[in-house]
Amino acid sequence: MPSITVIFNPLFFIMFFPFGVYLILTYPWTILKDIPDPFHPGESLYWLTYIFRLEDNIFLPSLFGWGILDASLLVAGLTIFTVAFTTWLKNLKKGLIIHGIYGVVRHPQYLGITILALGISIRSLRPASLIAWLTLLFGYLILASLEERSLLKTYSEEYGRYCEKVPFMIPFLRLKVPRWLSPERPYRYLLFIMLCMASIIALLISARNMVIALRAVFS
Repeated sequence: MPSITVIFNPLFFIMFFPFGVYLILTYPWTILKDIPDPFHPGESLYWLTYIFRLEDNIFLPSLFGWGILDASLLVAGLTIFTVAFTTWLKNLKKGLIIHGIYGVVRHPQYLGITILALGISIRSLRPASLIAWLTLLFGYLILASLEERSLLKTYSEEYGRYCEKVPFMIPFLRLKVPRWLSPERPYRYLLFIMLCMASIIALLISARNMVIALRAVFS
């Protein structure tokens, strides 16, 4: 569906750009063998392609199948995105959409893609996929904020009232954002970038002892 949409309107490429970056980053690039790990001296970052050591549990995935958690996230994300995308297409020429799923969160399409990708990342069992997901998450937070900056200019008070009533991307979570973190201010985007980098660094530091090389599993 996204591919067909981009064919009809190339401007939609921007919408799916973070997802494209995510797909590229999920590949276990052999180049990681040549990049030193700054947090674990004497090692390279190739361990990011190893898999998490998990005991057999129907809730979590394994090497041989999906778990309840990752499969549920995949289905839920795909459903949310499909409903939101269909609603958006049906109301494309009607201006601001504030009903249906857009009355639950302001960016349901991005929410759906983010949840769907989280399911895929958990299923992969690899730290590299989680880093890719963090990049996707903050990419969509930035993209949604840029869209809101444009919508505030276009719809002004109407969109402002909509923002006060409907959560940004997490249902039922309405946060009063200070003025200096509004979509019009650069500090919002700097904060997202800093949080993304901090999350990736935290994963790089903590996940090394939680993974094992795939060849060791079958040896």
